[in-house]
This record gives sequence, structure tokens and C-alpha cells, in this order.
Amino acid sequence: MSNNDLRYIKTEELIRNAFFACCSERTIEEIHIKDICAKARISRNAFYGHYENKYQLLEAVYKDVEKNMLEDLTPEIISSLSRDATYTVHEWCIRSVNRERDLLKILAKSSQPRFREMIHSVFIDGTLRAVFTNTELIDQDPSLRMSKMYIADGLVSIILAWLNEPEPIGEQELIDFLYDISHAAAAYFYRQLDSHPQISRR
Repeated sequence: MSNNDLRYIKTEELIRNAFFACCSERTIEEIHIKDICAKARISRNAFYGHYENKYQLLEAVYKDVEKNMLEDLTPEIISSLSRDATYTVHEWCIRSVNRERDLLKILAKSSQPRFREMIHSVFIDGTLRAVFTNTELIDQDPSLRMSKMYIADGLVSIILAWLNEPEPIGEQELIDFLYDISHAAAAYFYRQLDSHPQISRR
């Protein structure tokens, strides 16, 4: 059956909705294929026509979310990042997270290590690749690598705390808060990058 077939698309939607429901109740390790199939009211064969296992399904969802958030990184934002990286990246990050808030809460509960990896990939590595050349050199330099990890881990922790707050602070308030507590570290990191002999701004 073609991926564009209406029956395939409908089954895919049923699988994902059932998977999200399962993930909102327990961790990925506790979920079984039979649980997803029961909620989706499909056969195991129907599930296996789409995915080999629950981890492949989880990864597909993460890839789609990453793609959607990176699409928010428009040429206008990239241009702004090159001039004032610290505040603009906070705006892009928090607004992108807020748009996917409900789904991200589910994904964070399903697999925190993969969630952390996604935030690093999109909002740290994605930003760096958009603004600087030769970003692969960052991980070869201990000081740069530690600076990047400090910023990335702080960002993930704040996002996780925000997603788990029963009455979260507003989007703009969080952007300002994130900027206030992290702009010094981010500015220091960017100065390190600007002084690197093989890394330059695009």
C-alpha cells in the first residue's frame, strides 16, 4: 500500500494518536505494541505495516517535530541571529516549543534522553550551523565543547521545567527570563567562536 493511500494515512494517524495517548500515561519502556494497537483499534499486522517497533515510531515522531521546529528558522531569523544571537535565539526557541507544547510534554515523558538530544540538535546545533561555518570544530575544542554543553543543558532544564509547570509562566515572560539568566554565558560562547581561527560567521 502506498504511503499516499488514504487508508495508510488514516492508519498512521490512528497509530500516532494511540501512541501519544500511551506515552501520556507511561514511559516508552512500559508501552507494548499491543497497547498501541488496542487504543488504535488496529491489528498488530497493521502496525507492523508502518513501523518495526515502538522505538522506530518514537524516532519518526521526533524527526517530524525536529523538522517542524527547524522550519521556523527562517532567513529573517538567521539574519537577526547573526546580529543579536542571544535574544533572538531565545525567542525562536520558546515560541517554537510553545507551538508544539502538548506534543513536547508527551515526548519529554516518553524519553528524556531523546528529548534532550532533540533540543540540543534543533536549538543549539541548528542555530550554530545557521550562523557559523565549521561548527564541527566546536566539539574538538574542550573549552568550546564545555561552553556549548553548559548552555544546552541549561536550556533543556528550563524547557522541561516549563513544560511540567501546572500553571506555566507566559511565553514572553519566559523569553525574557531565559535571556536574563543565560545571555552572559551565550555571549561568552559567541565571543569564543568569533575568536576561533577556523570558525567564522556566515
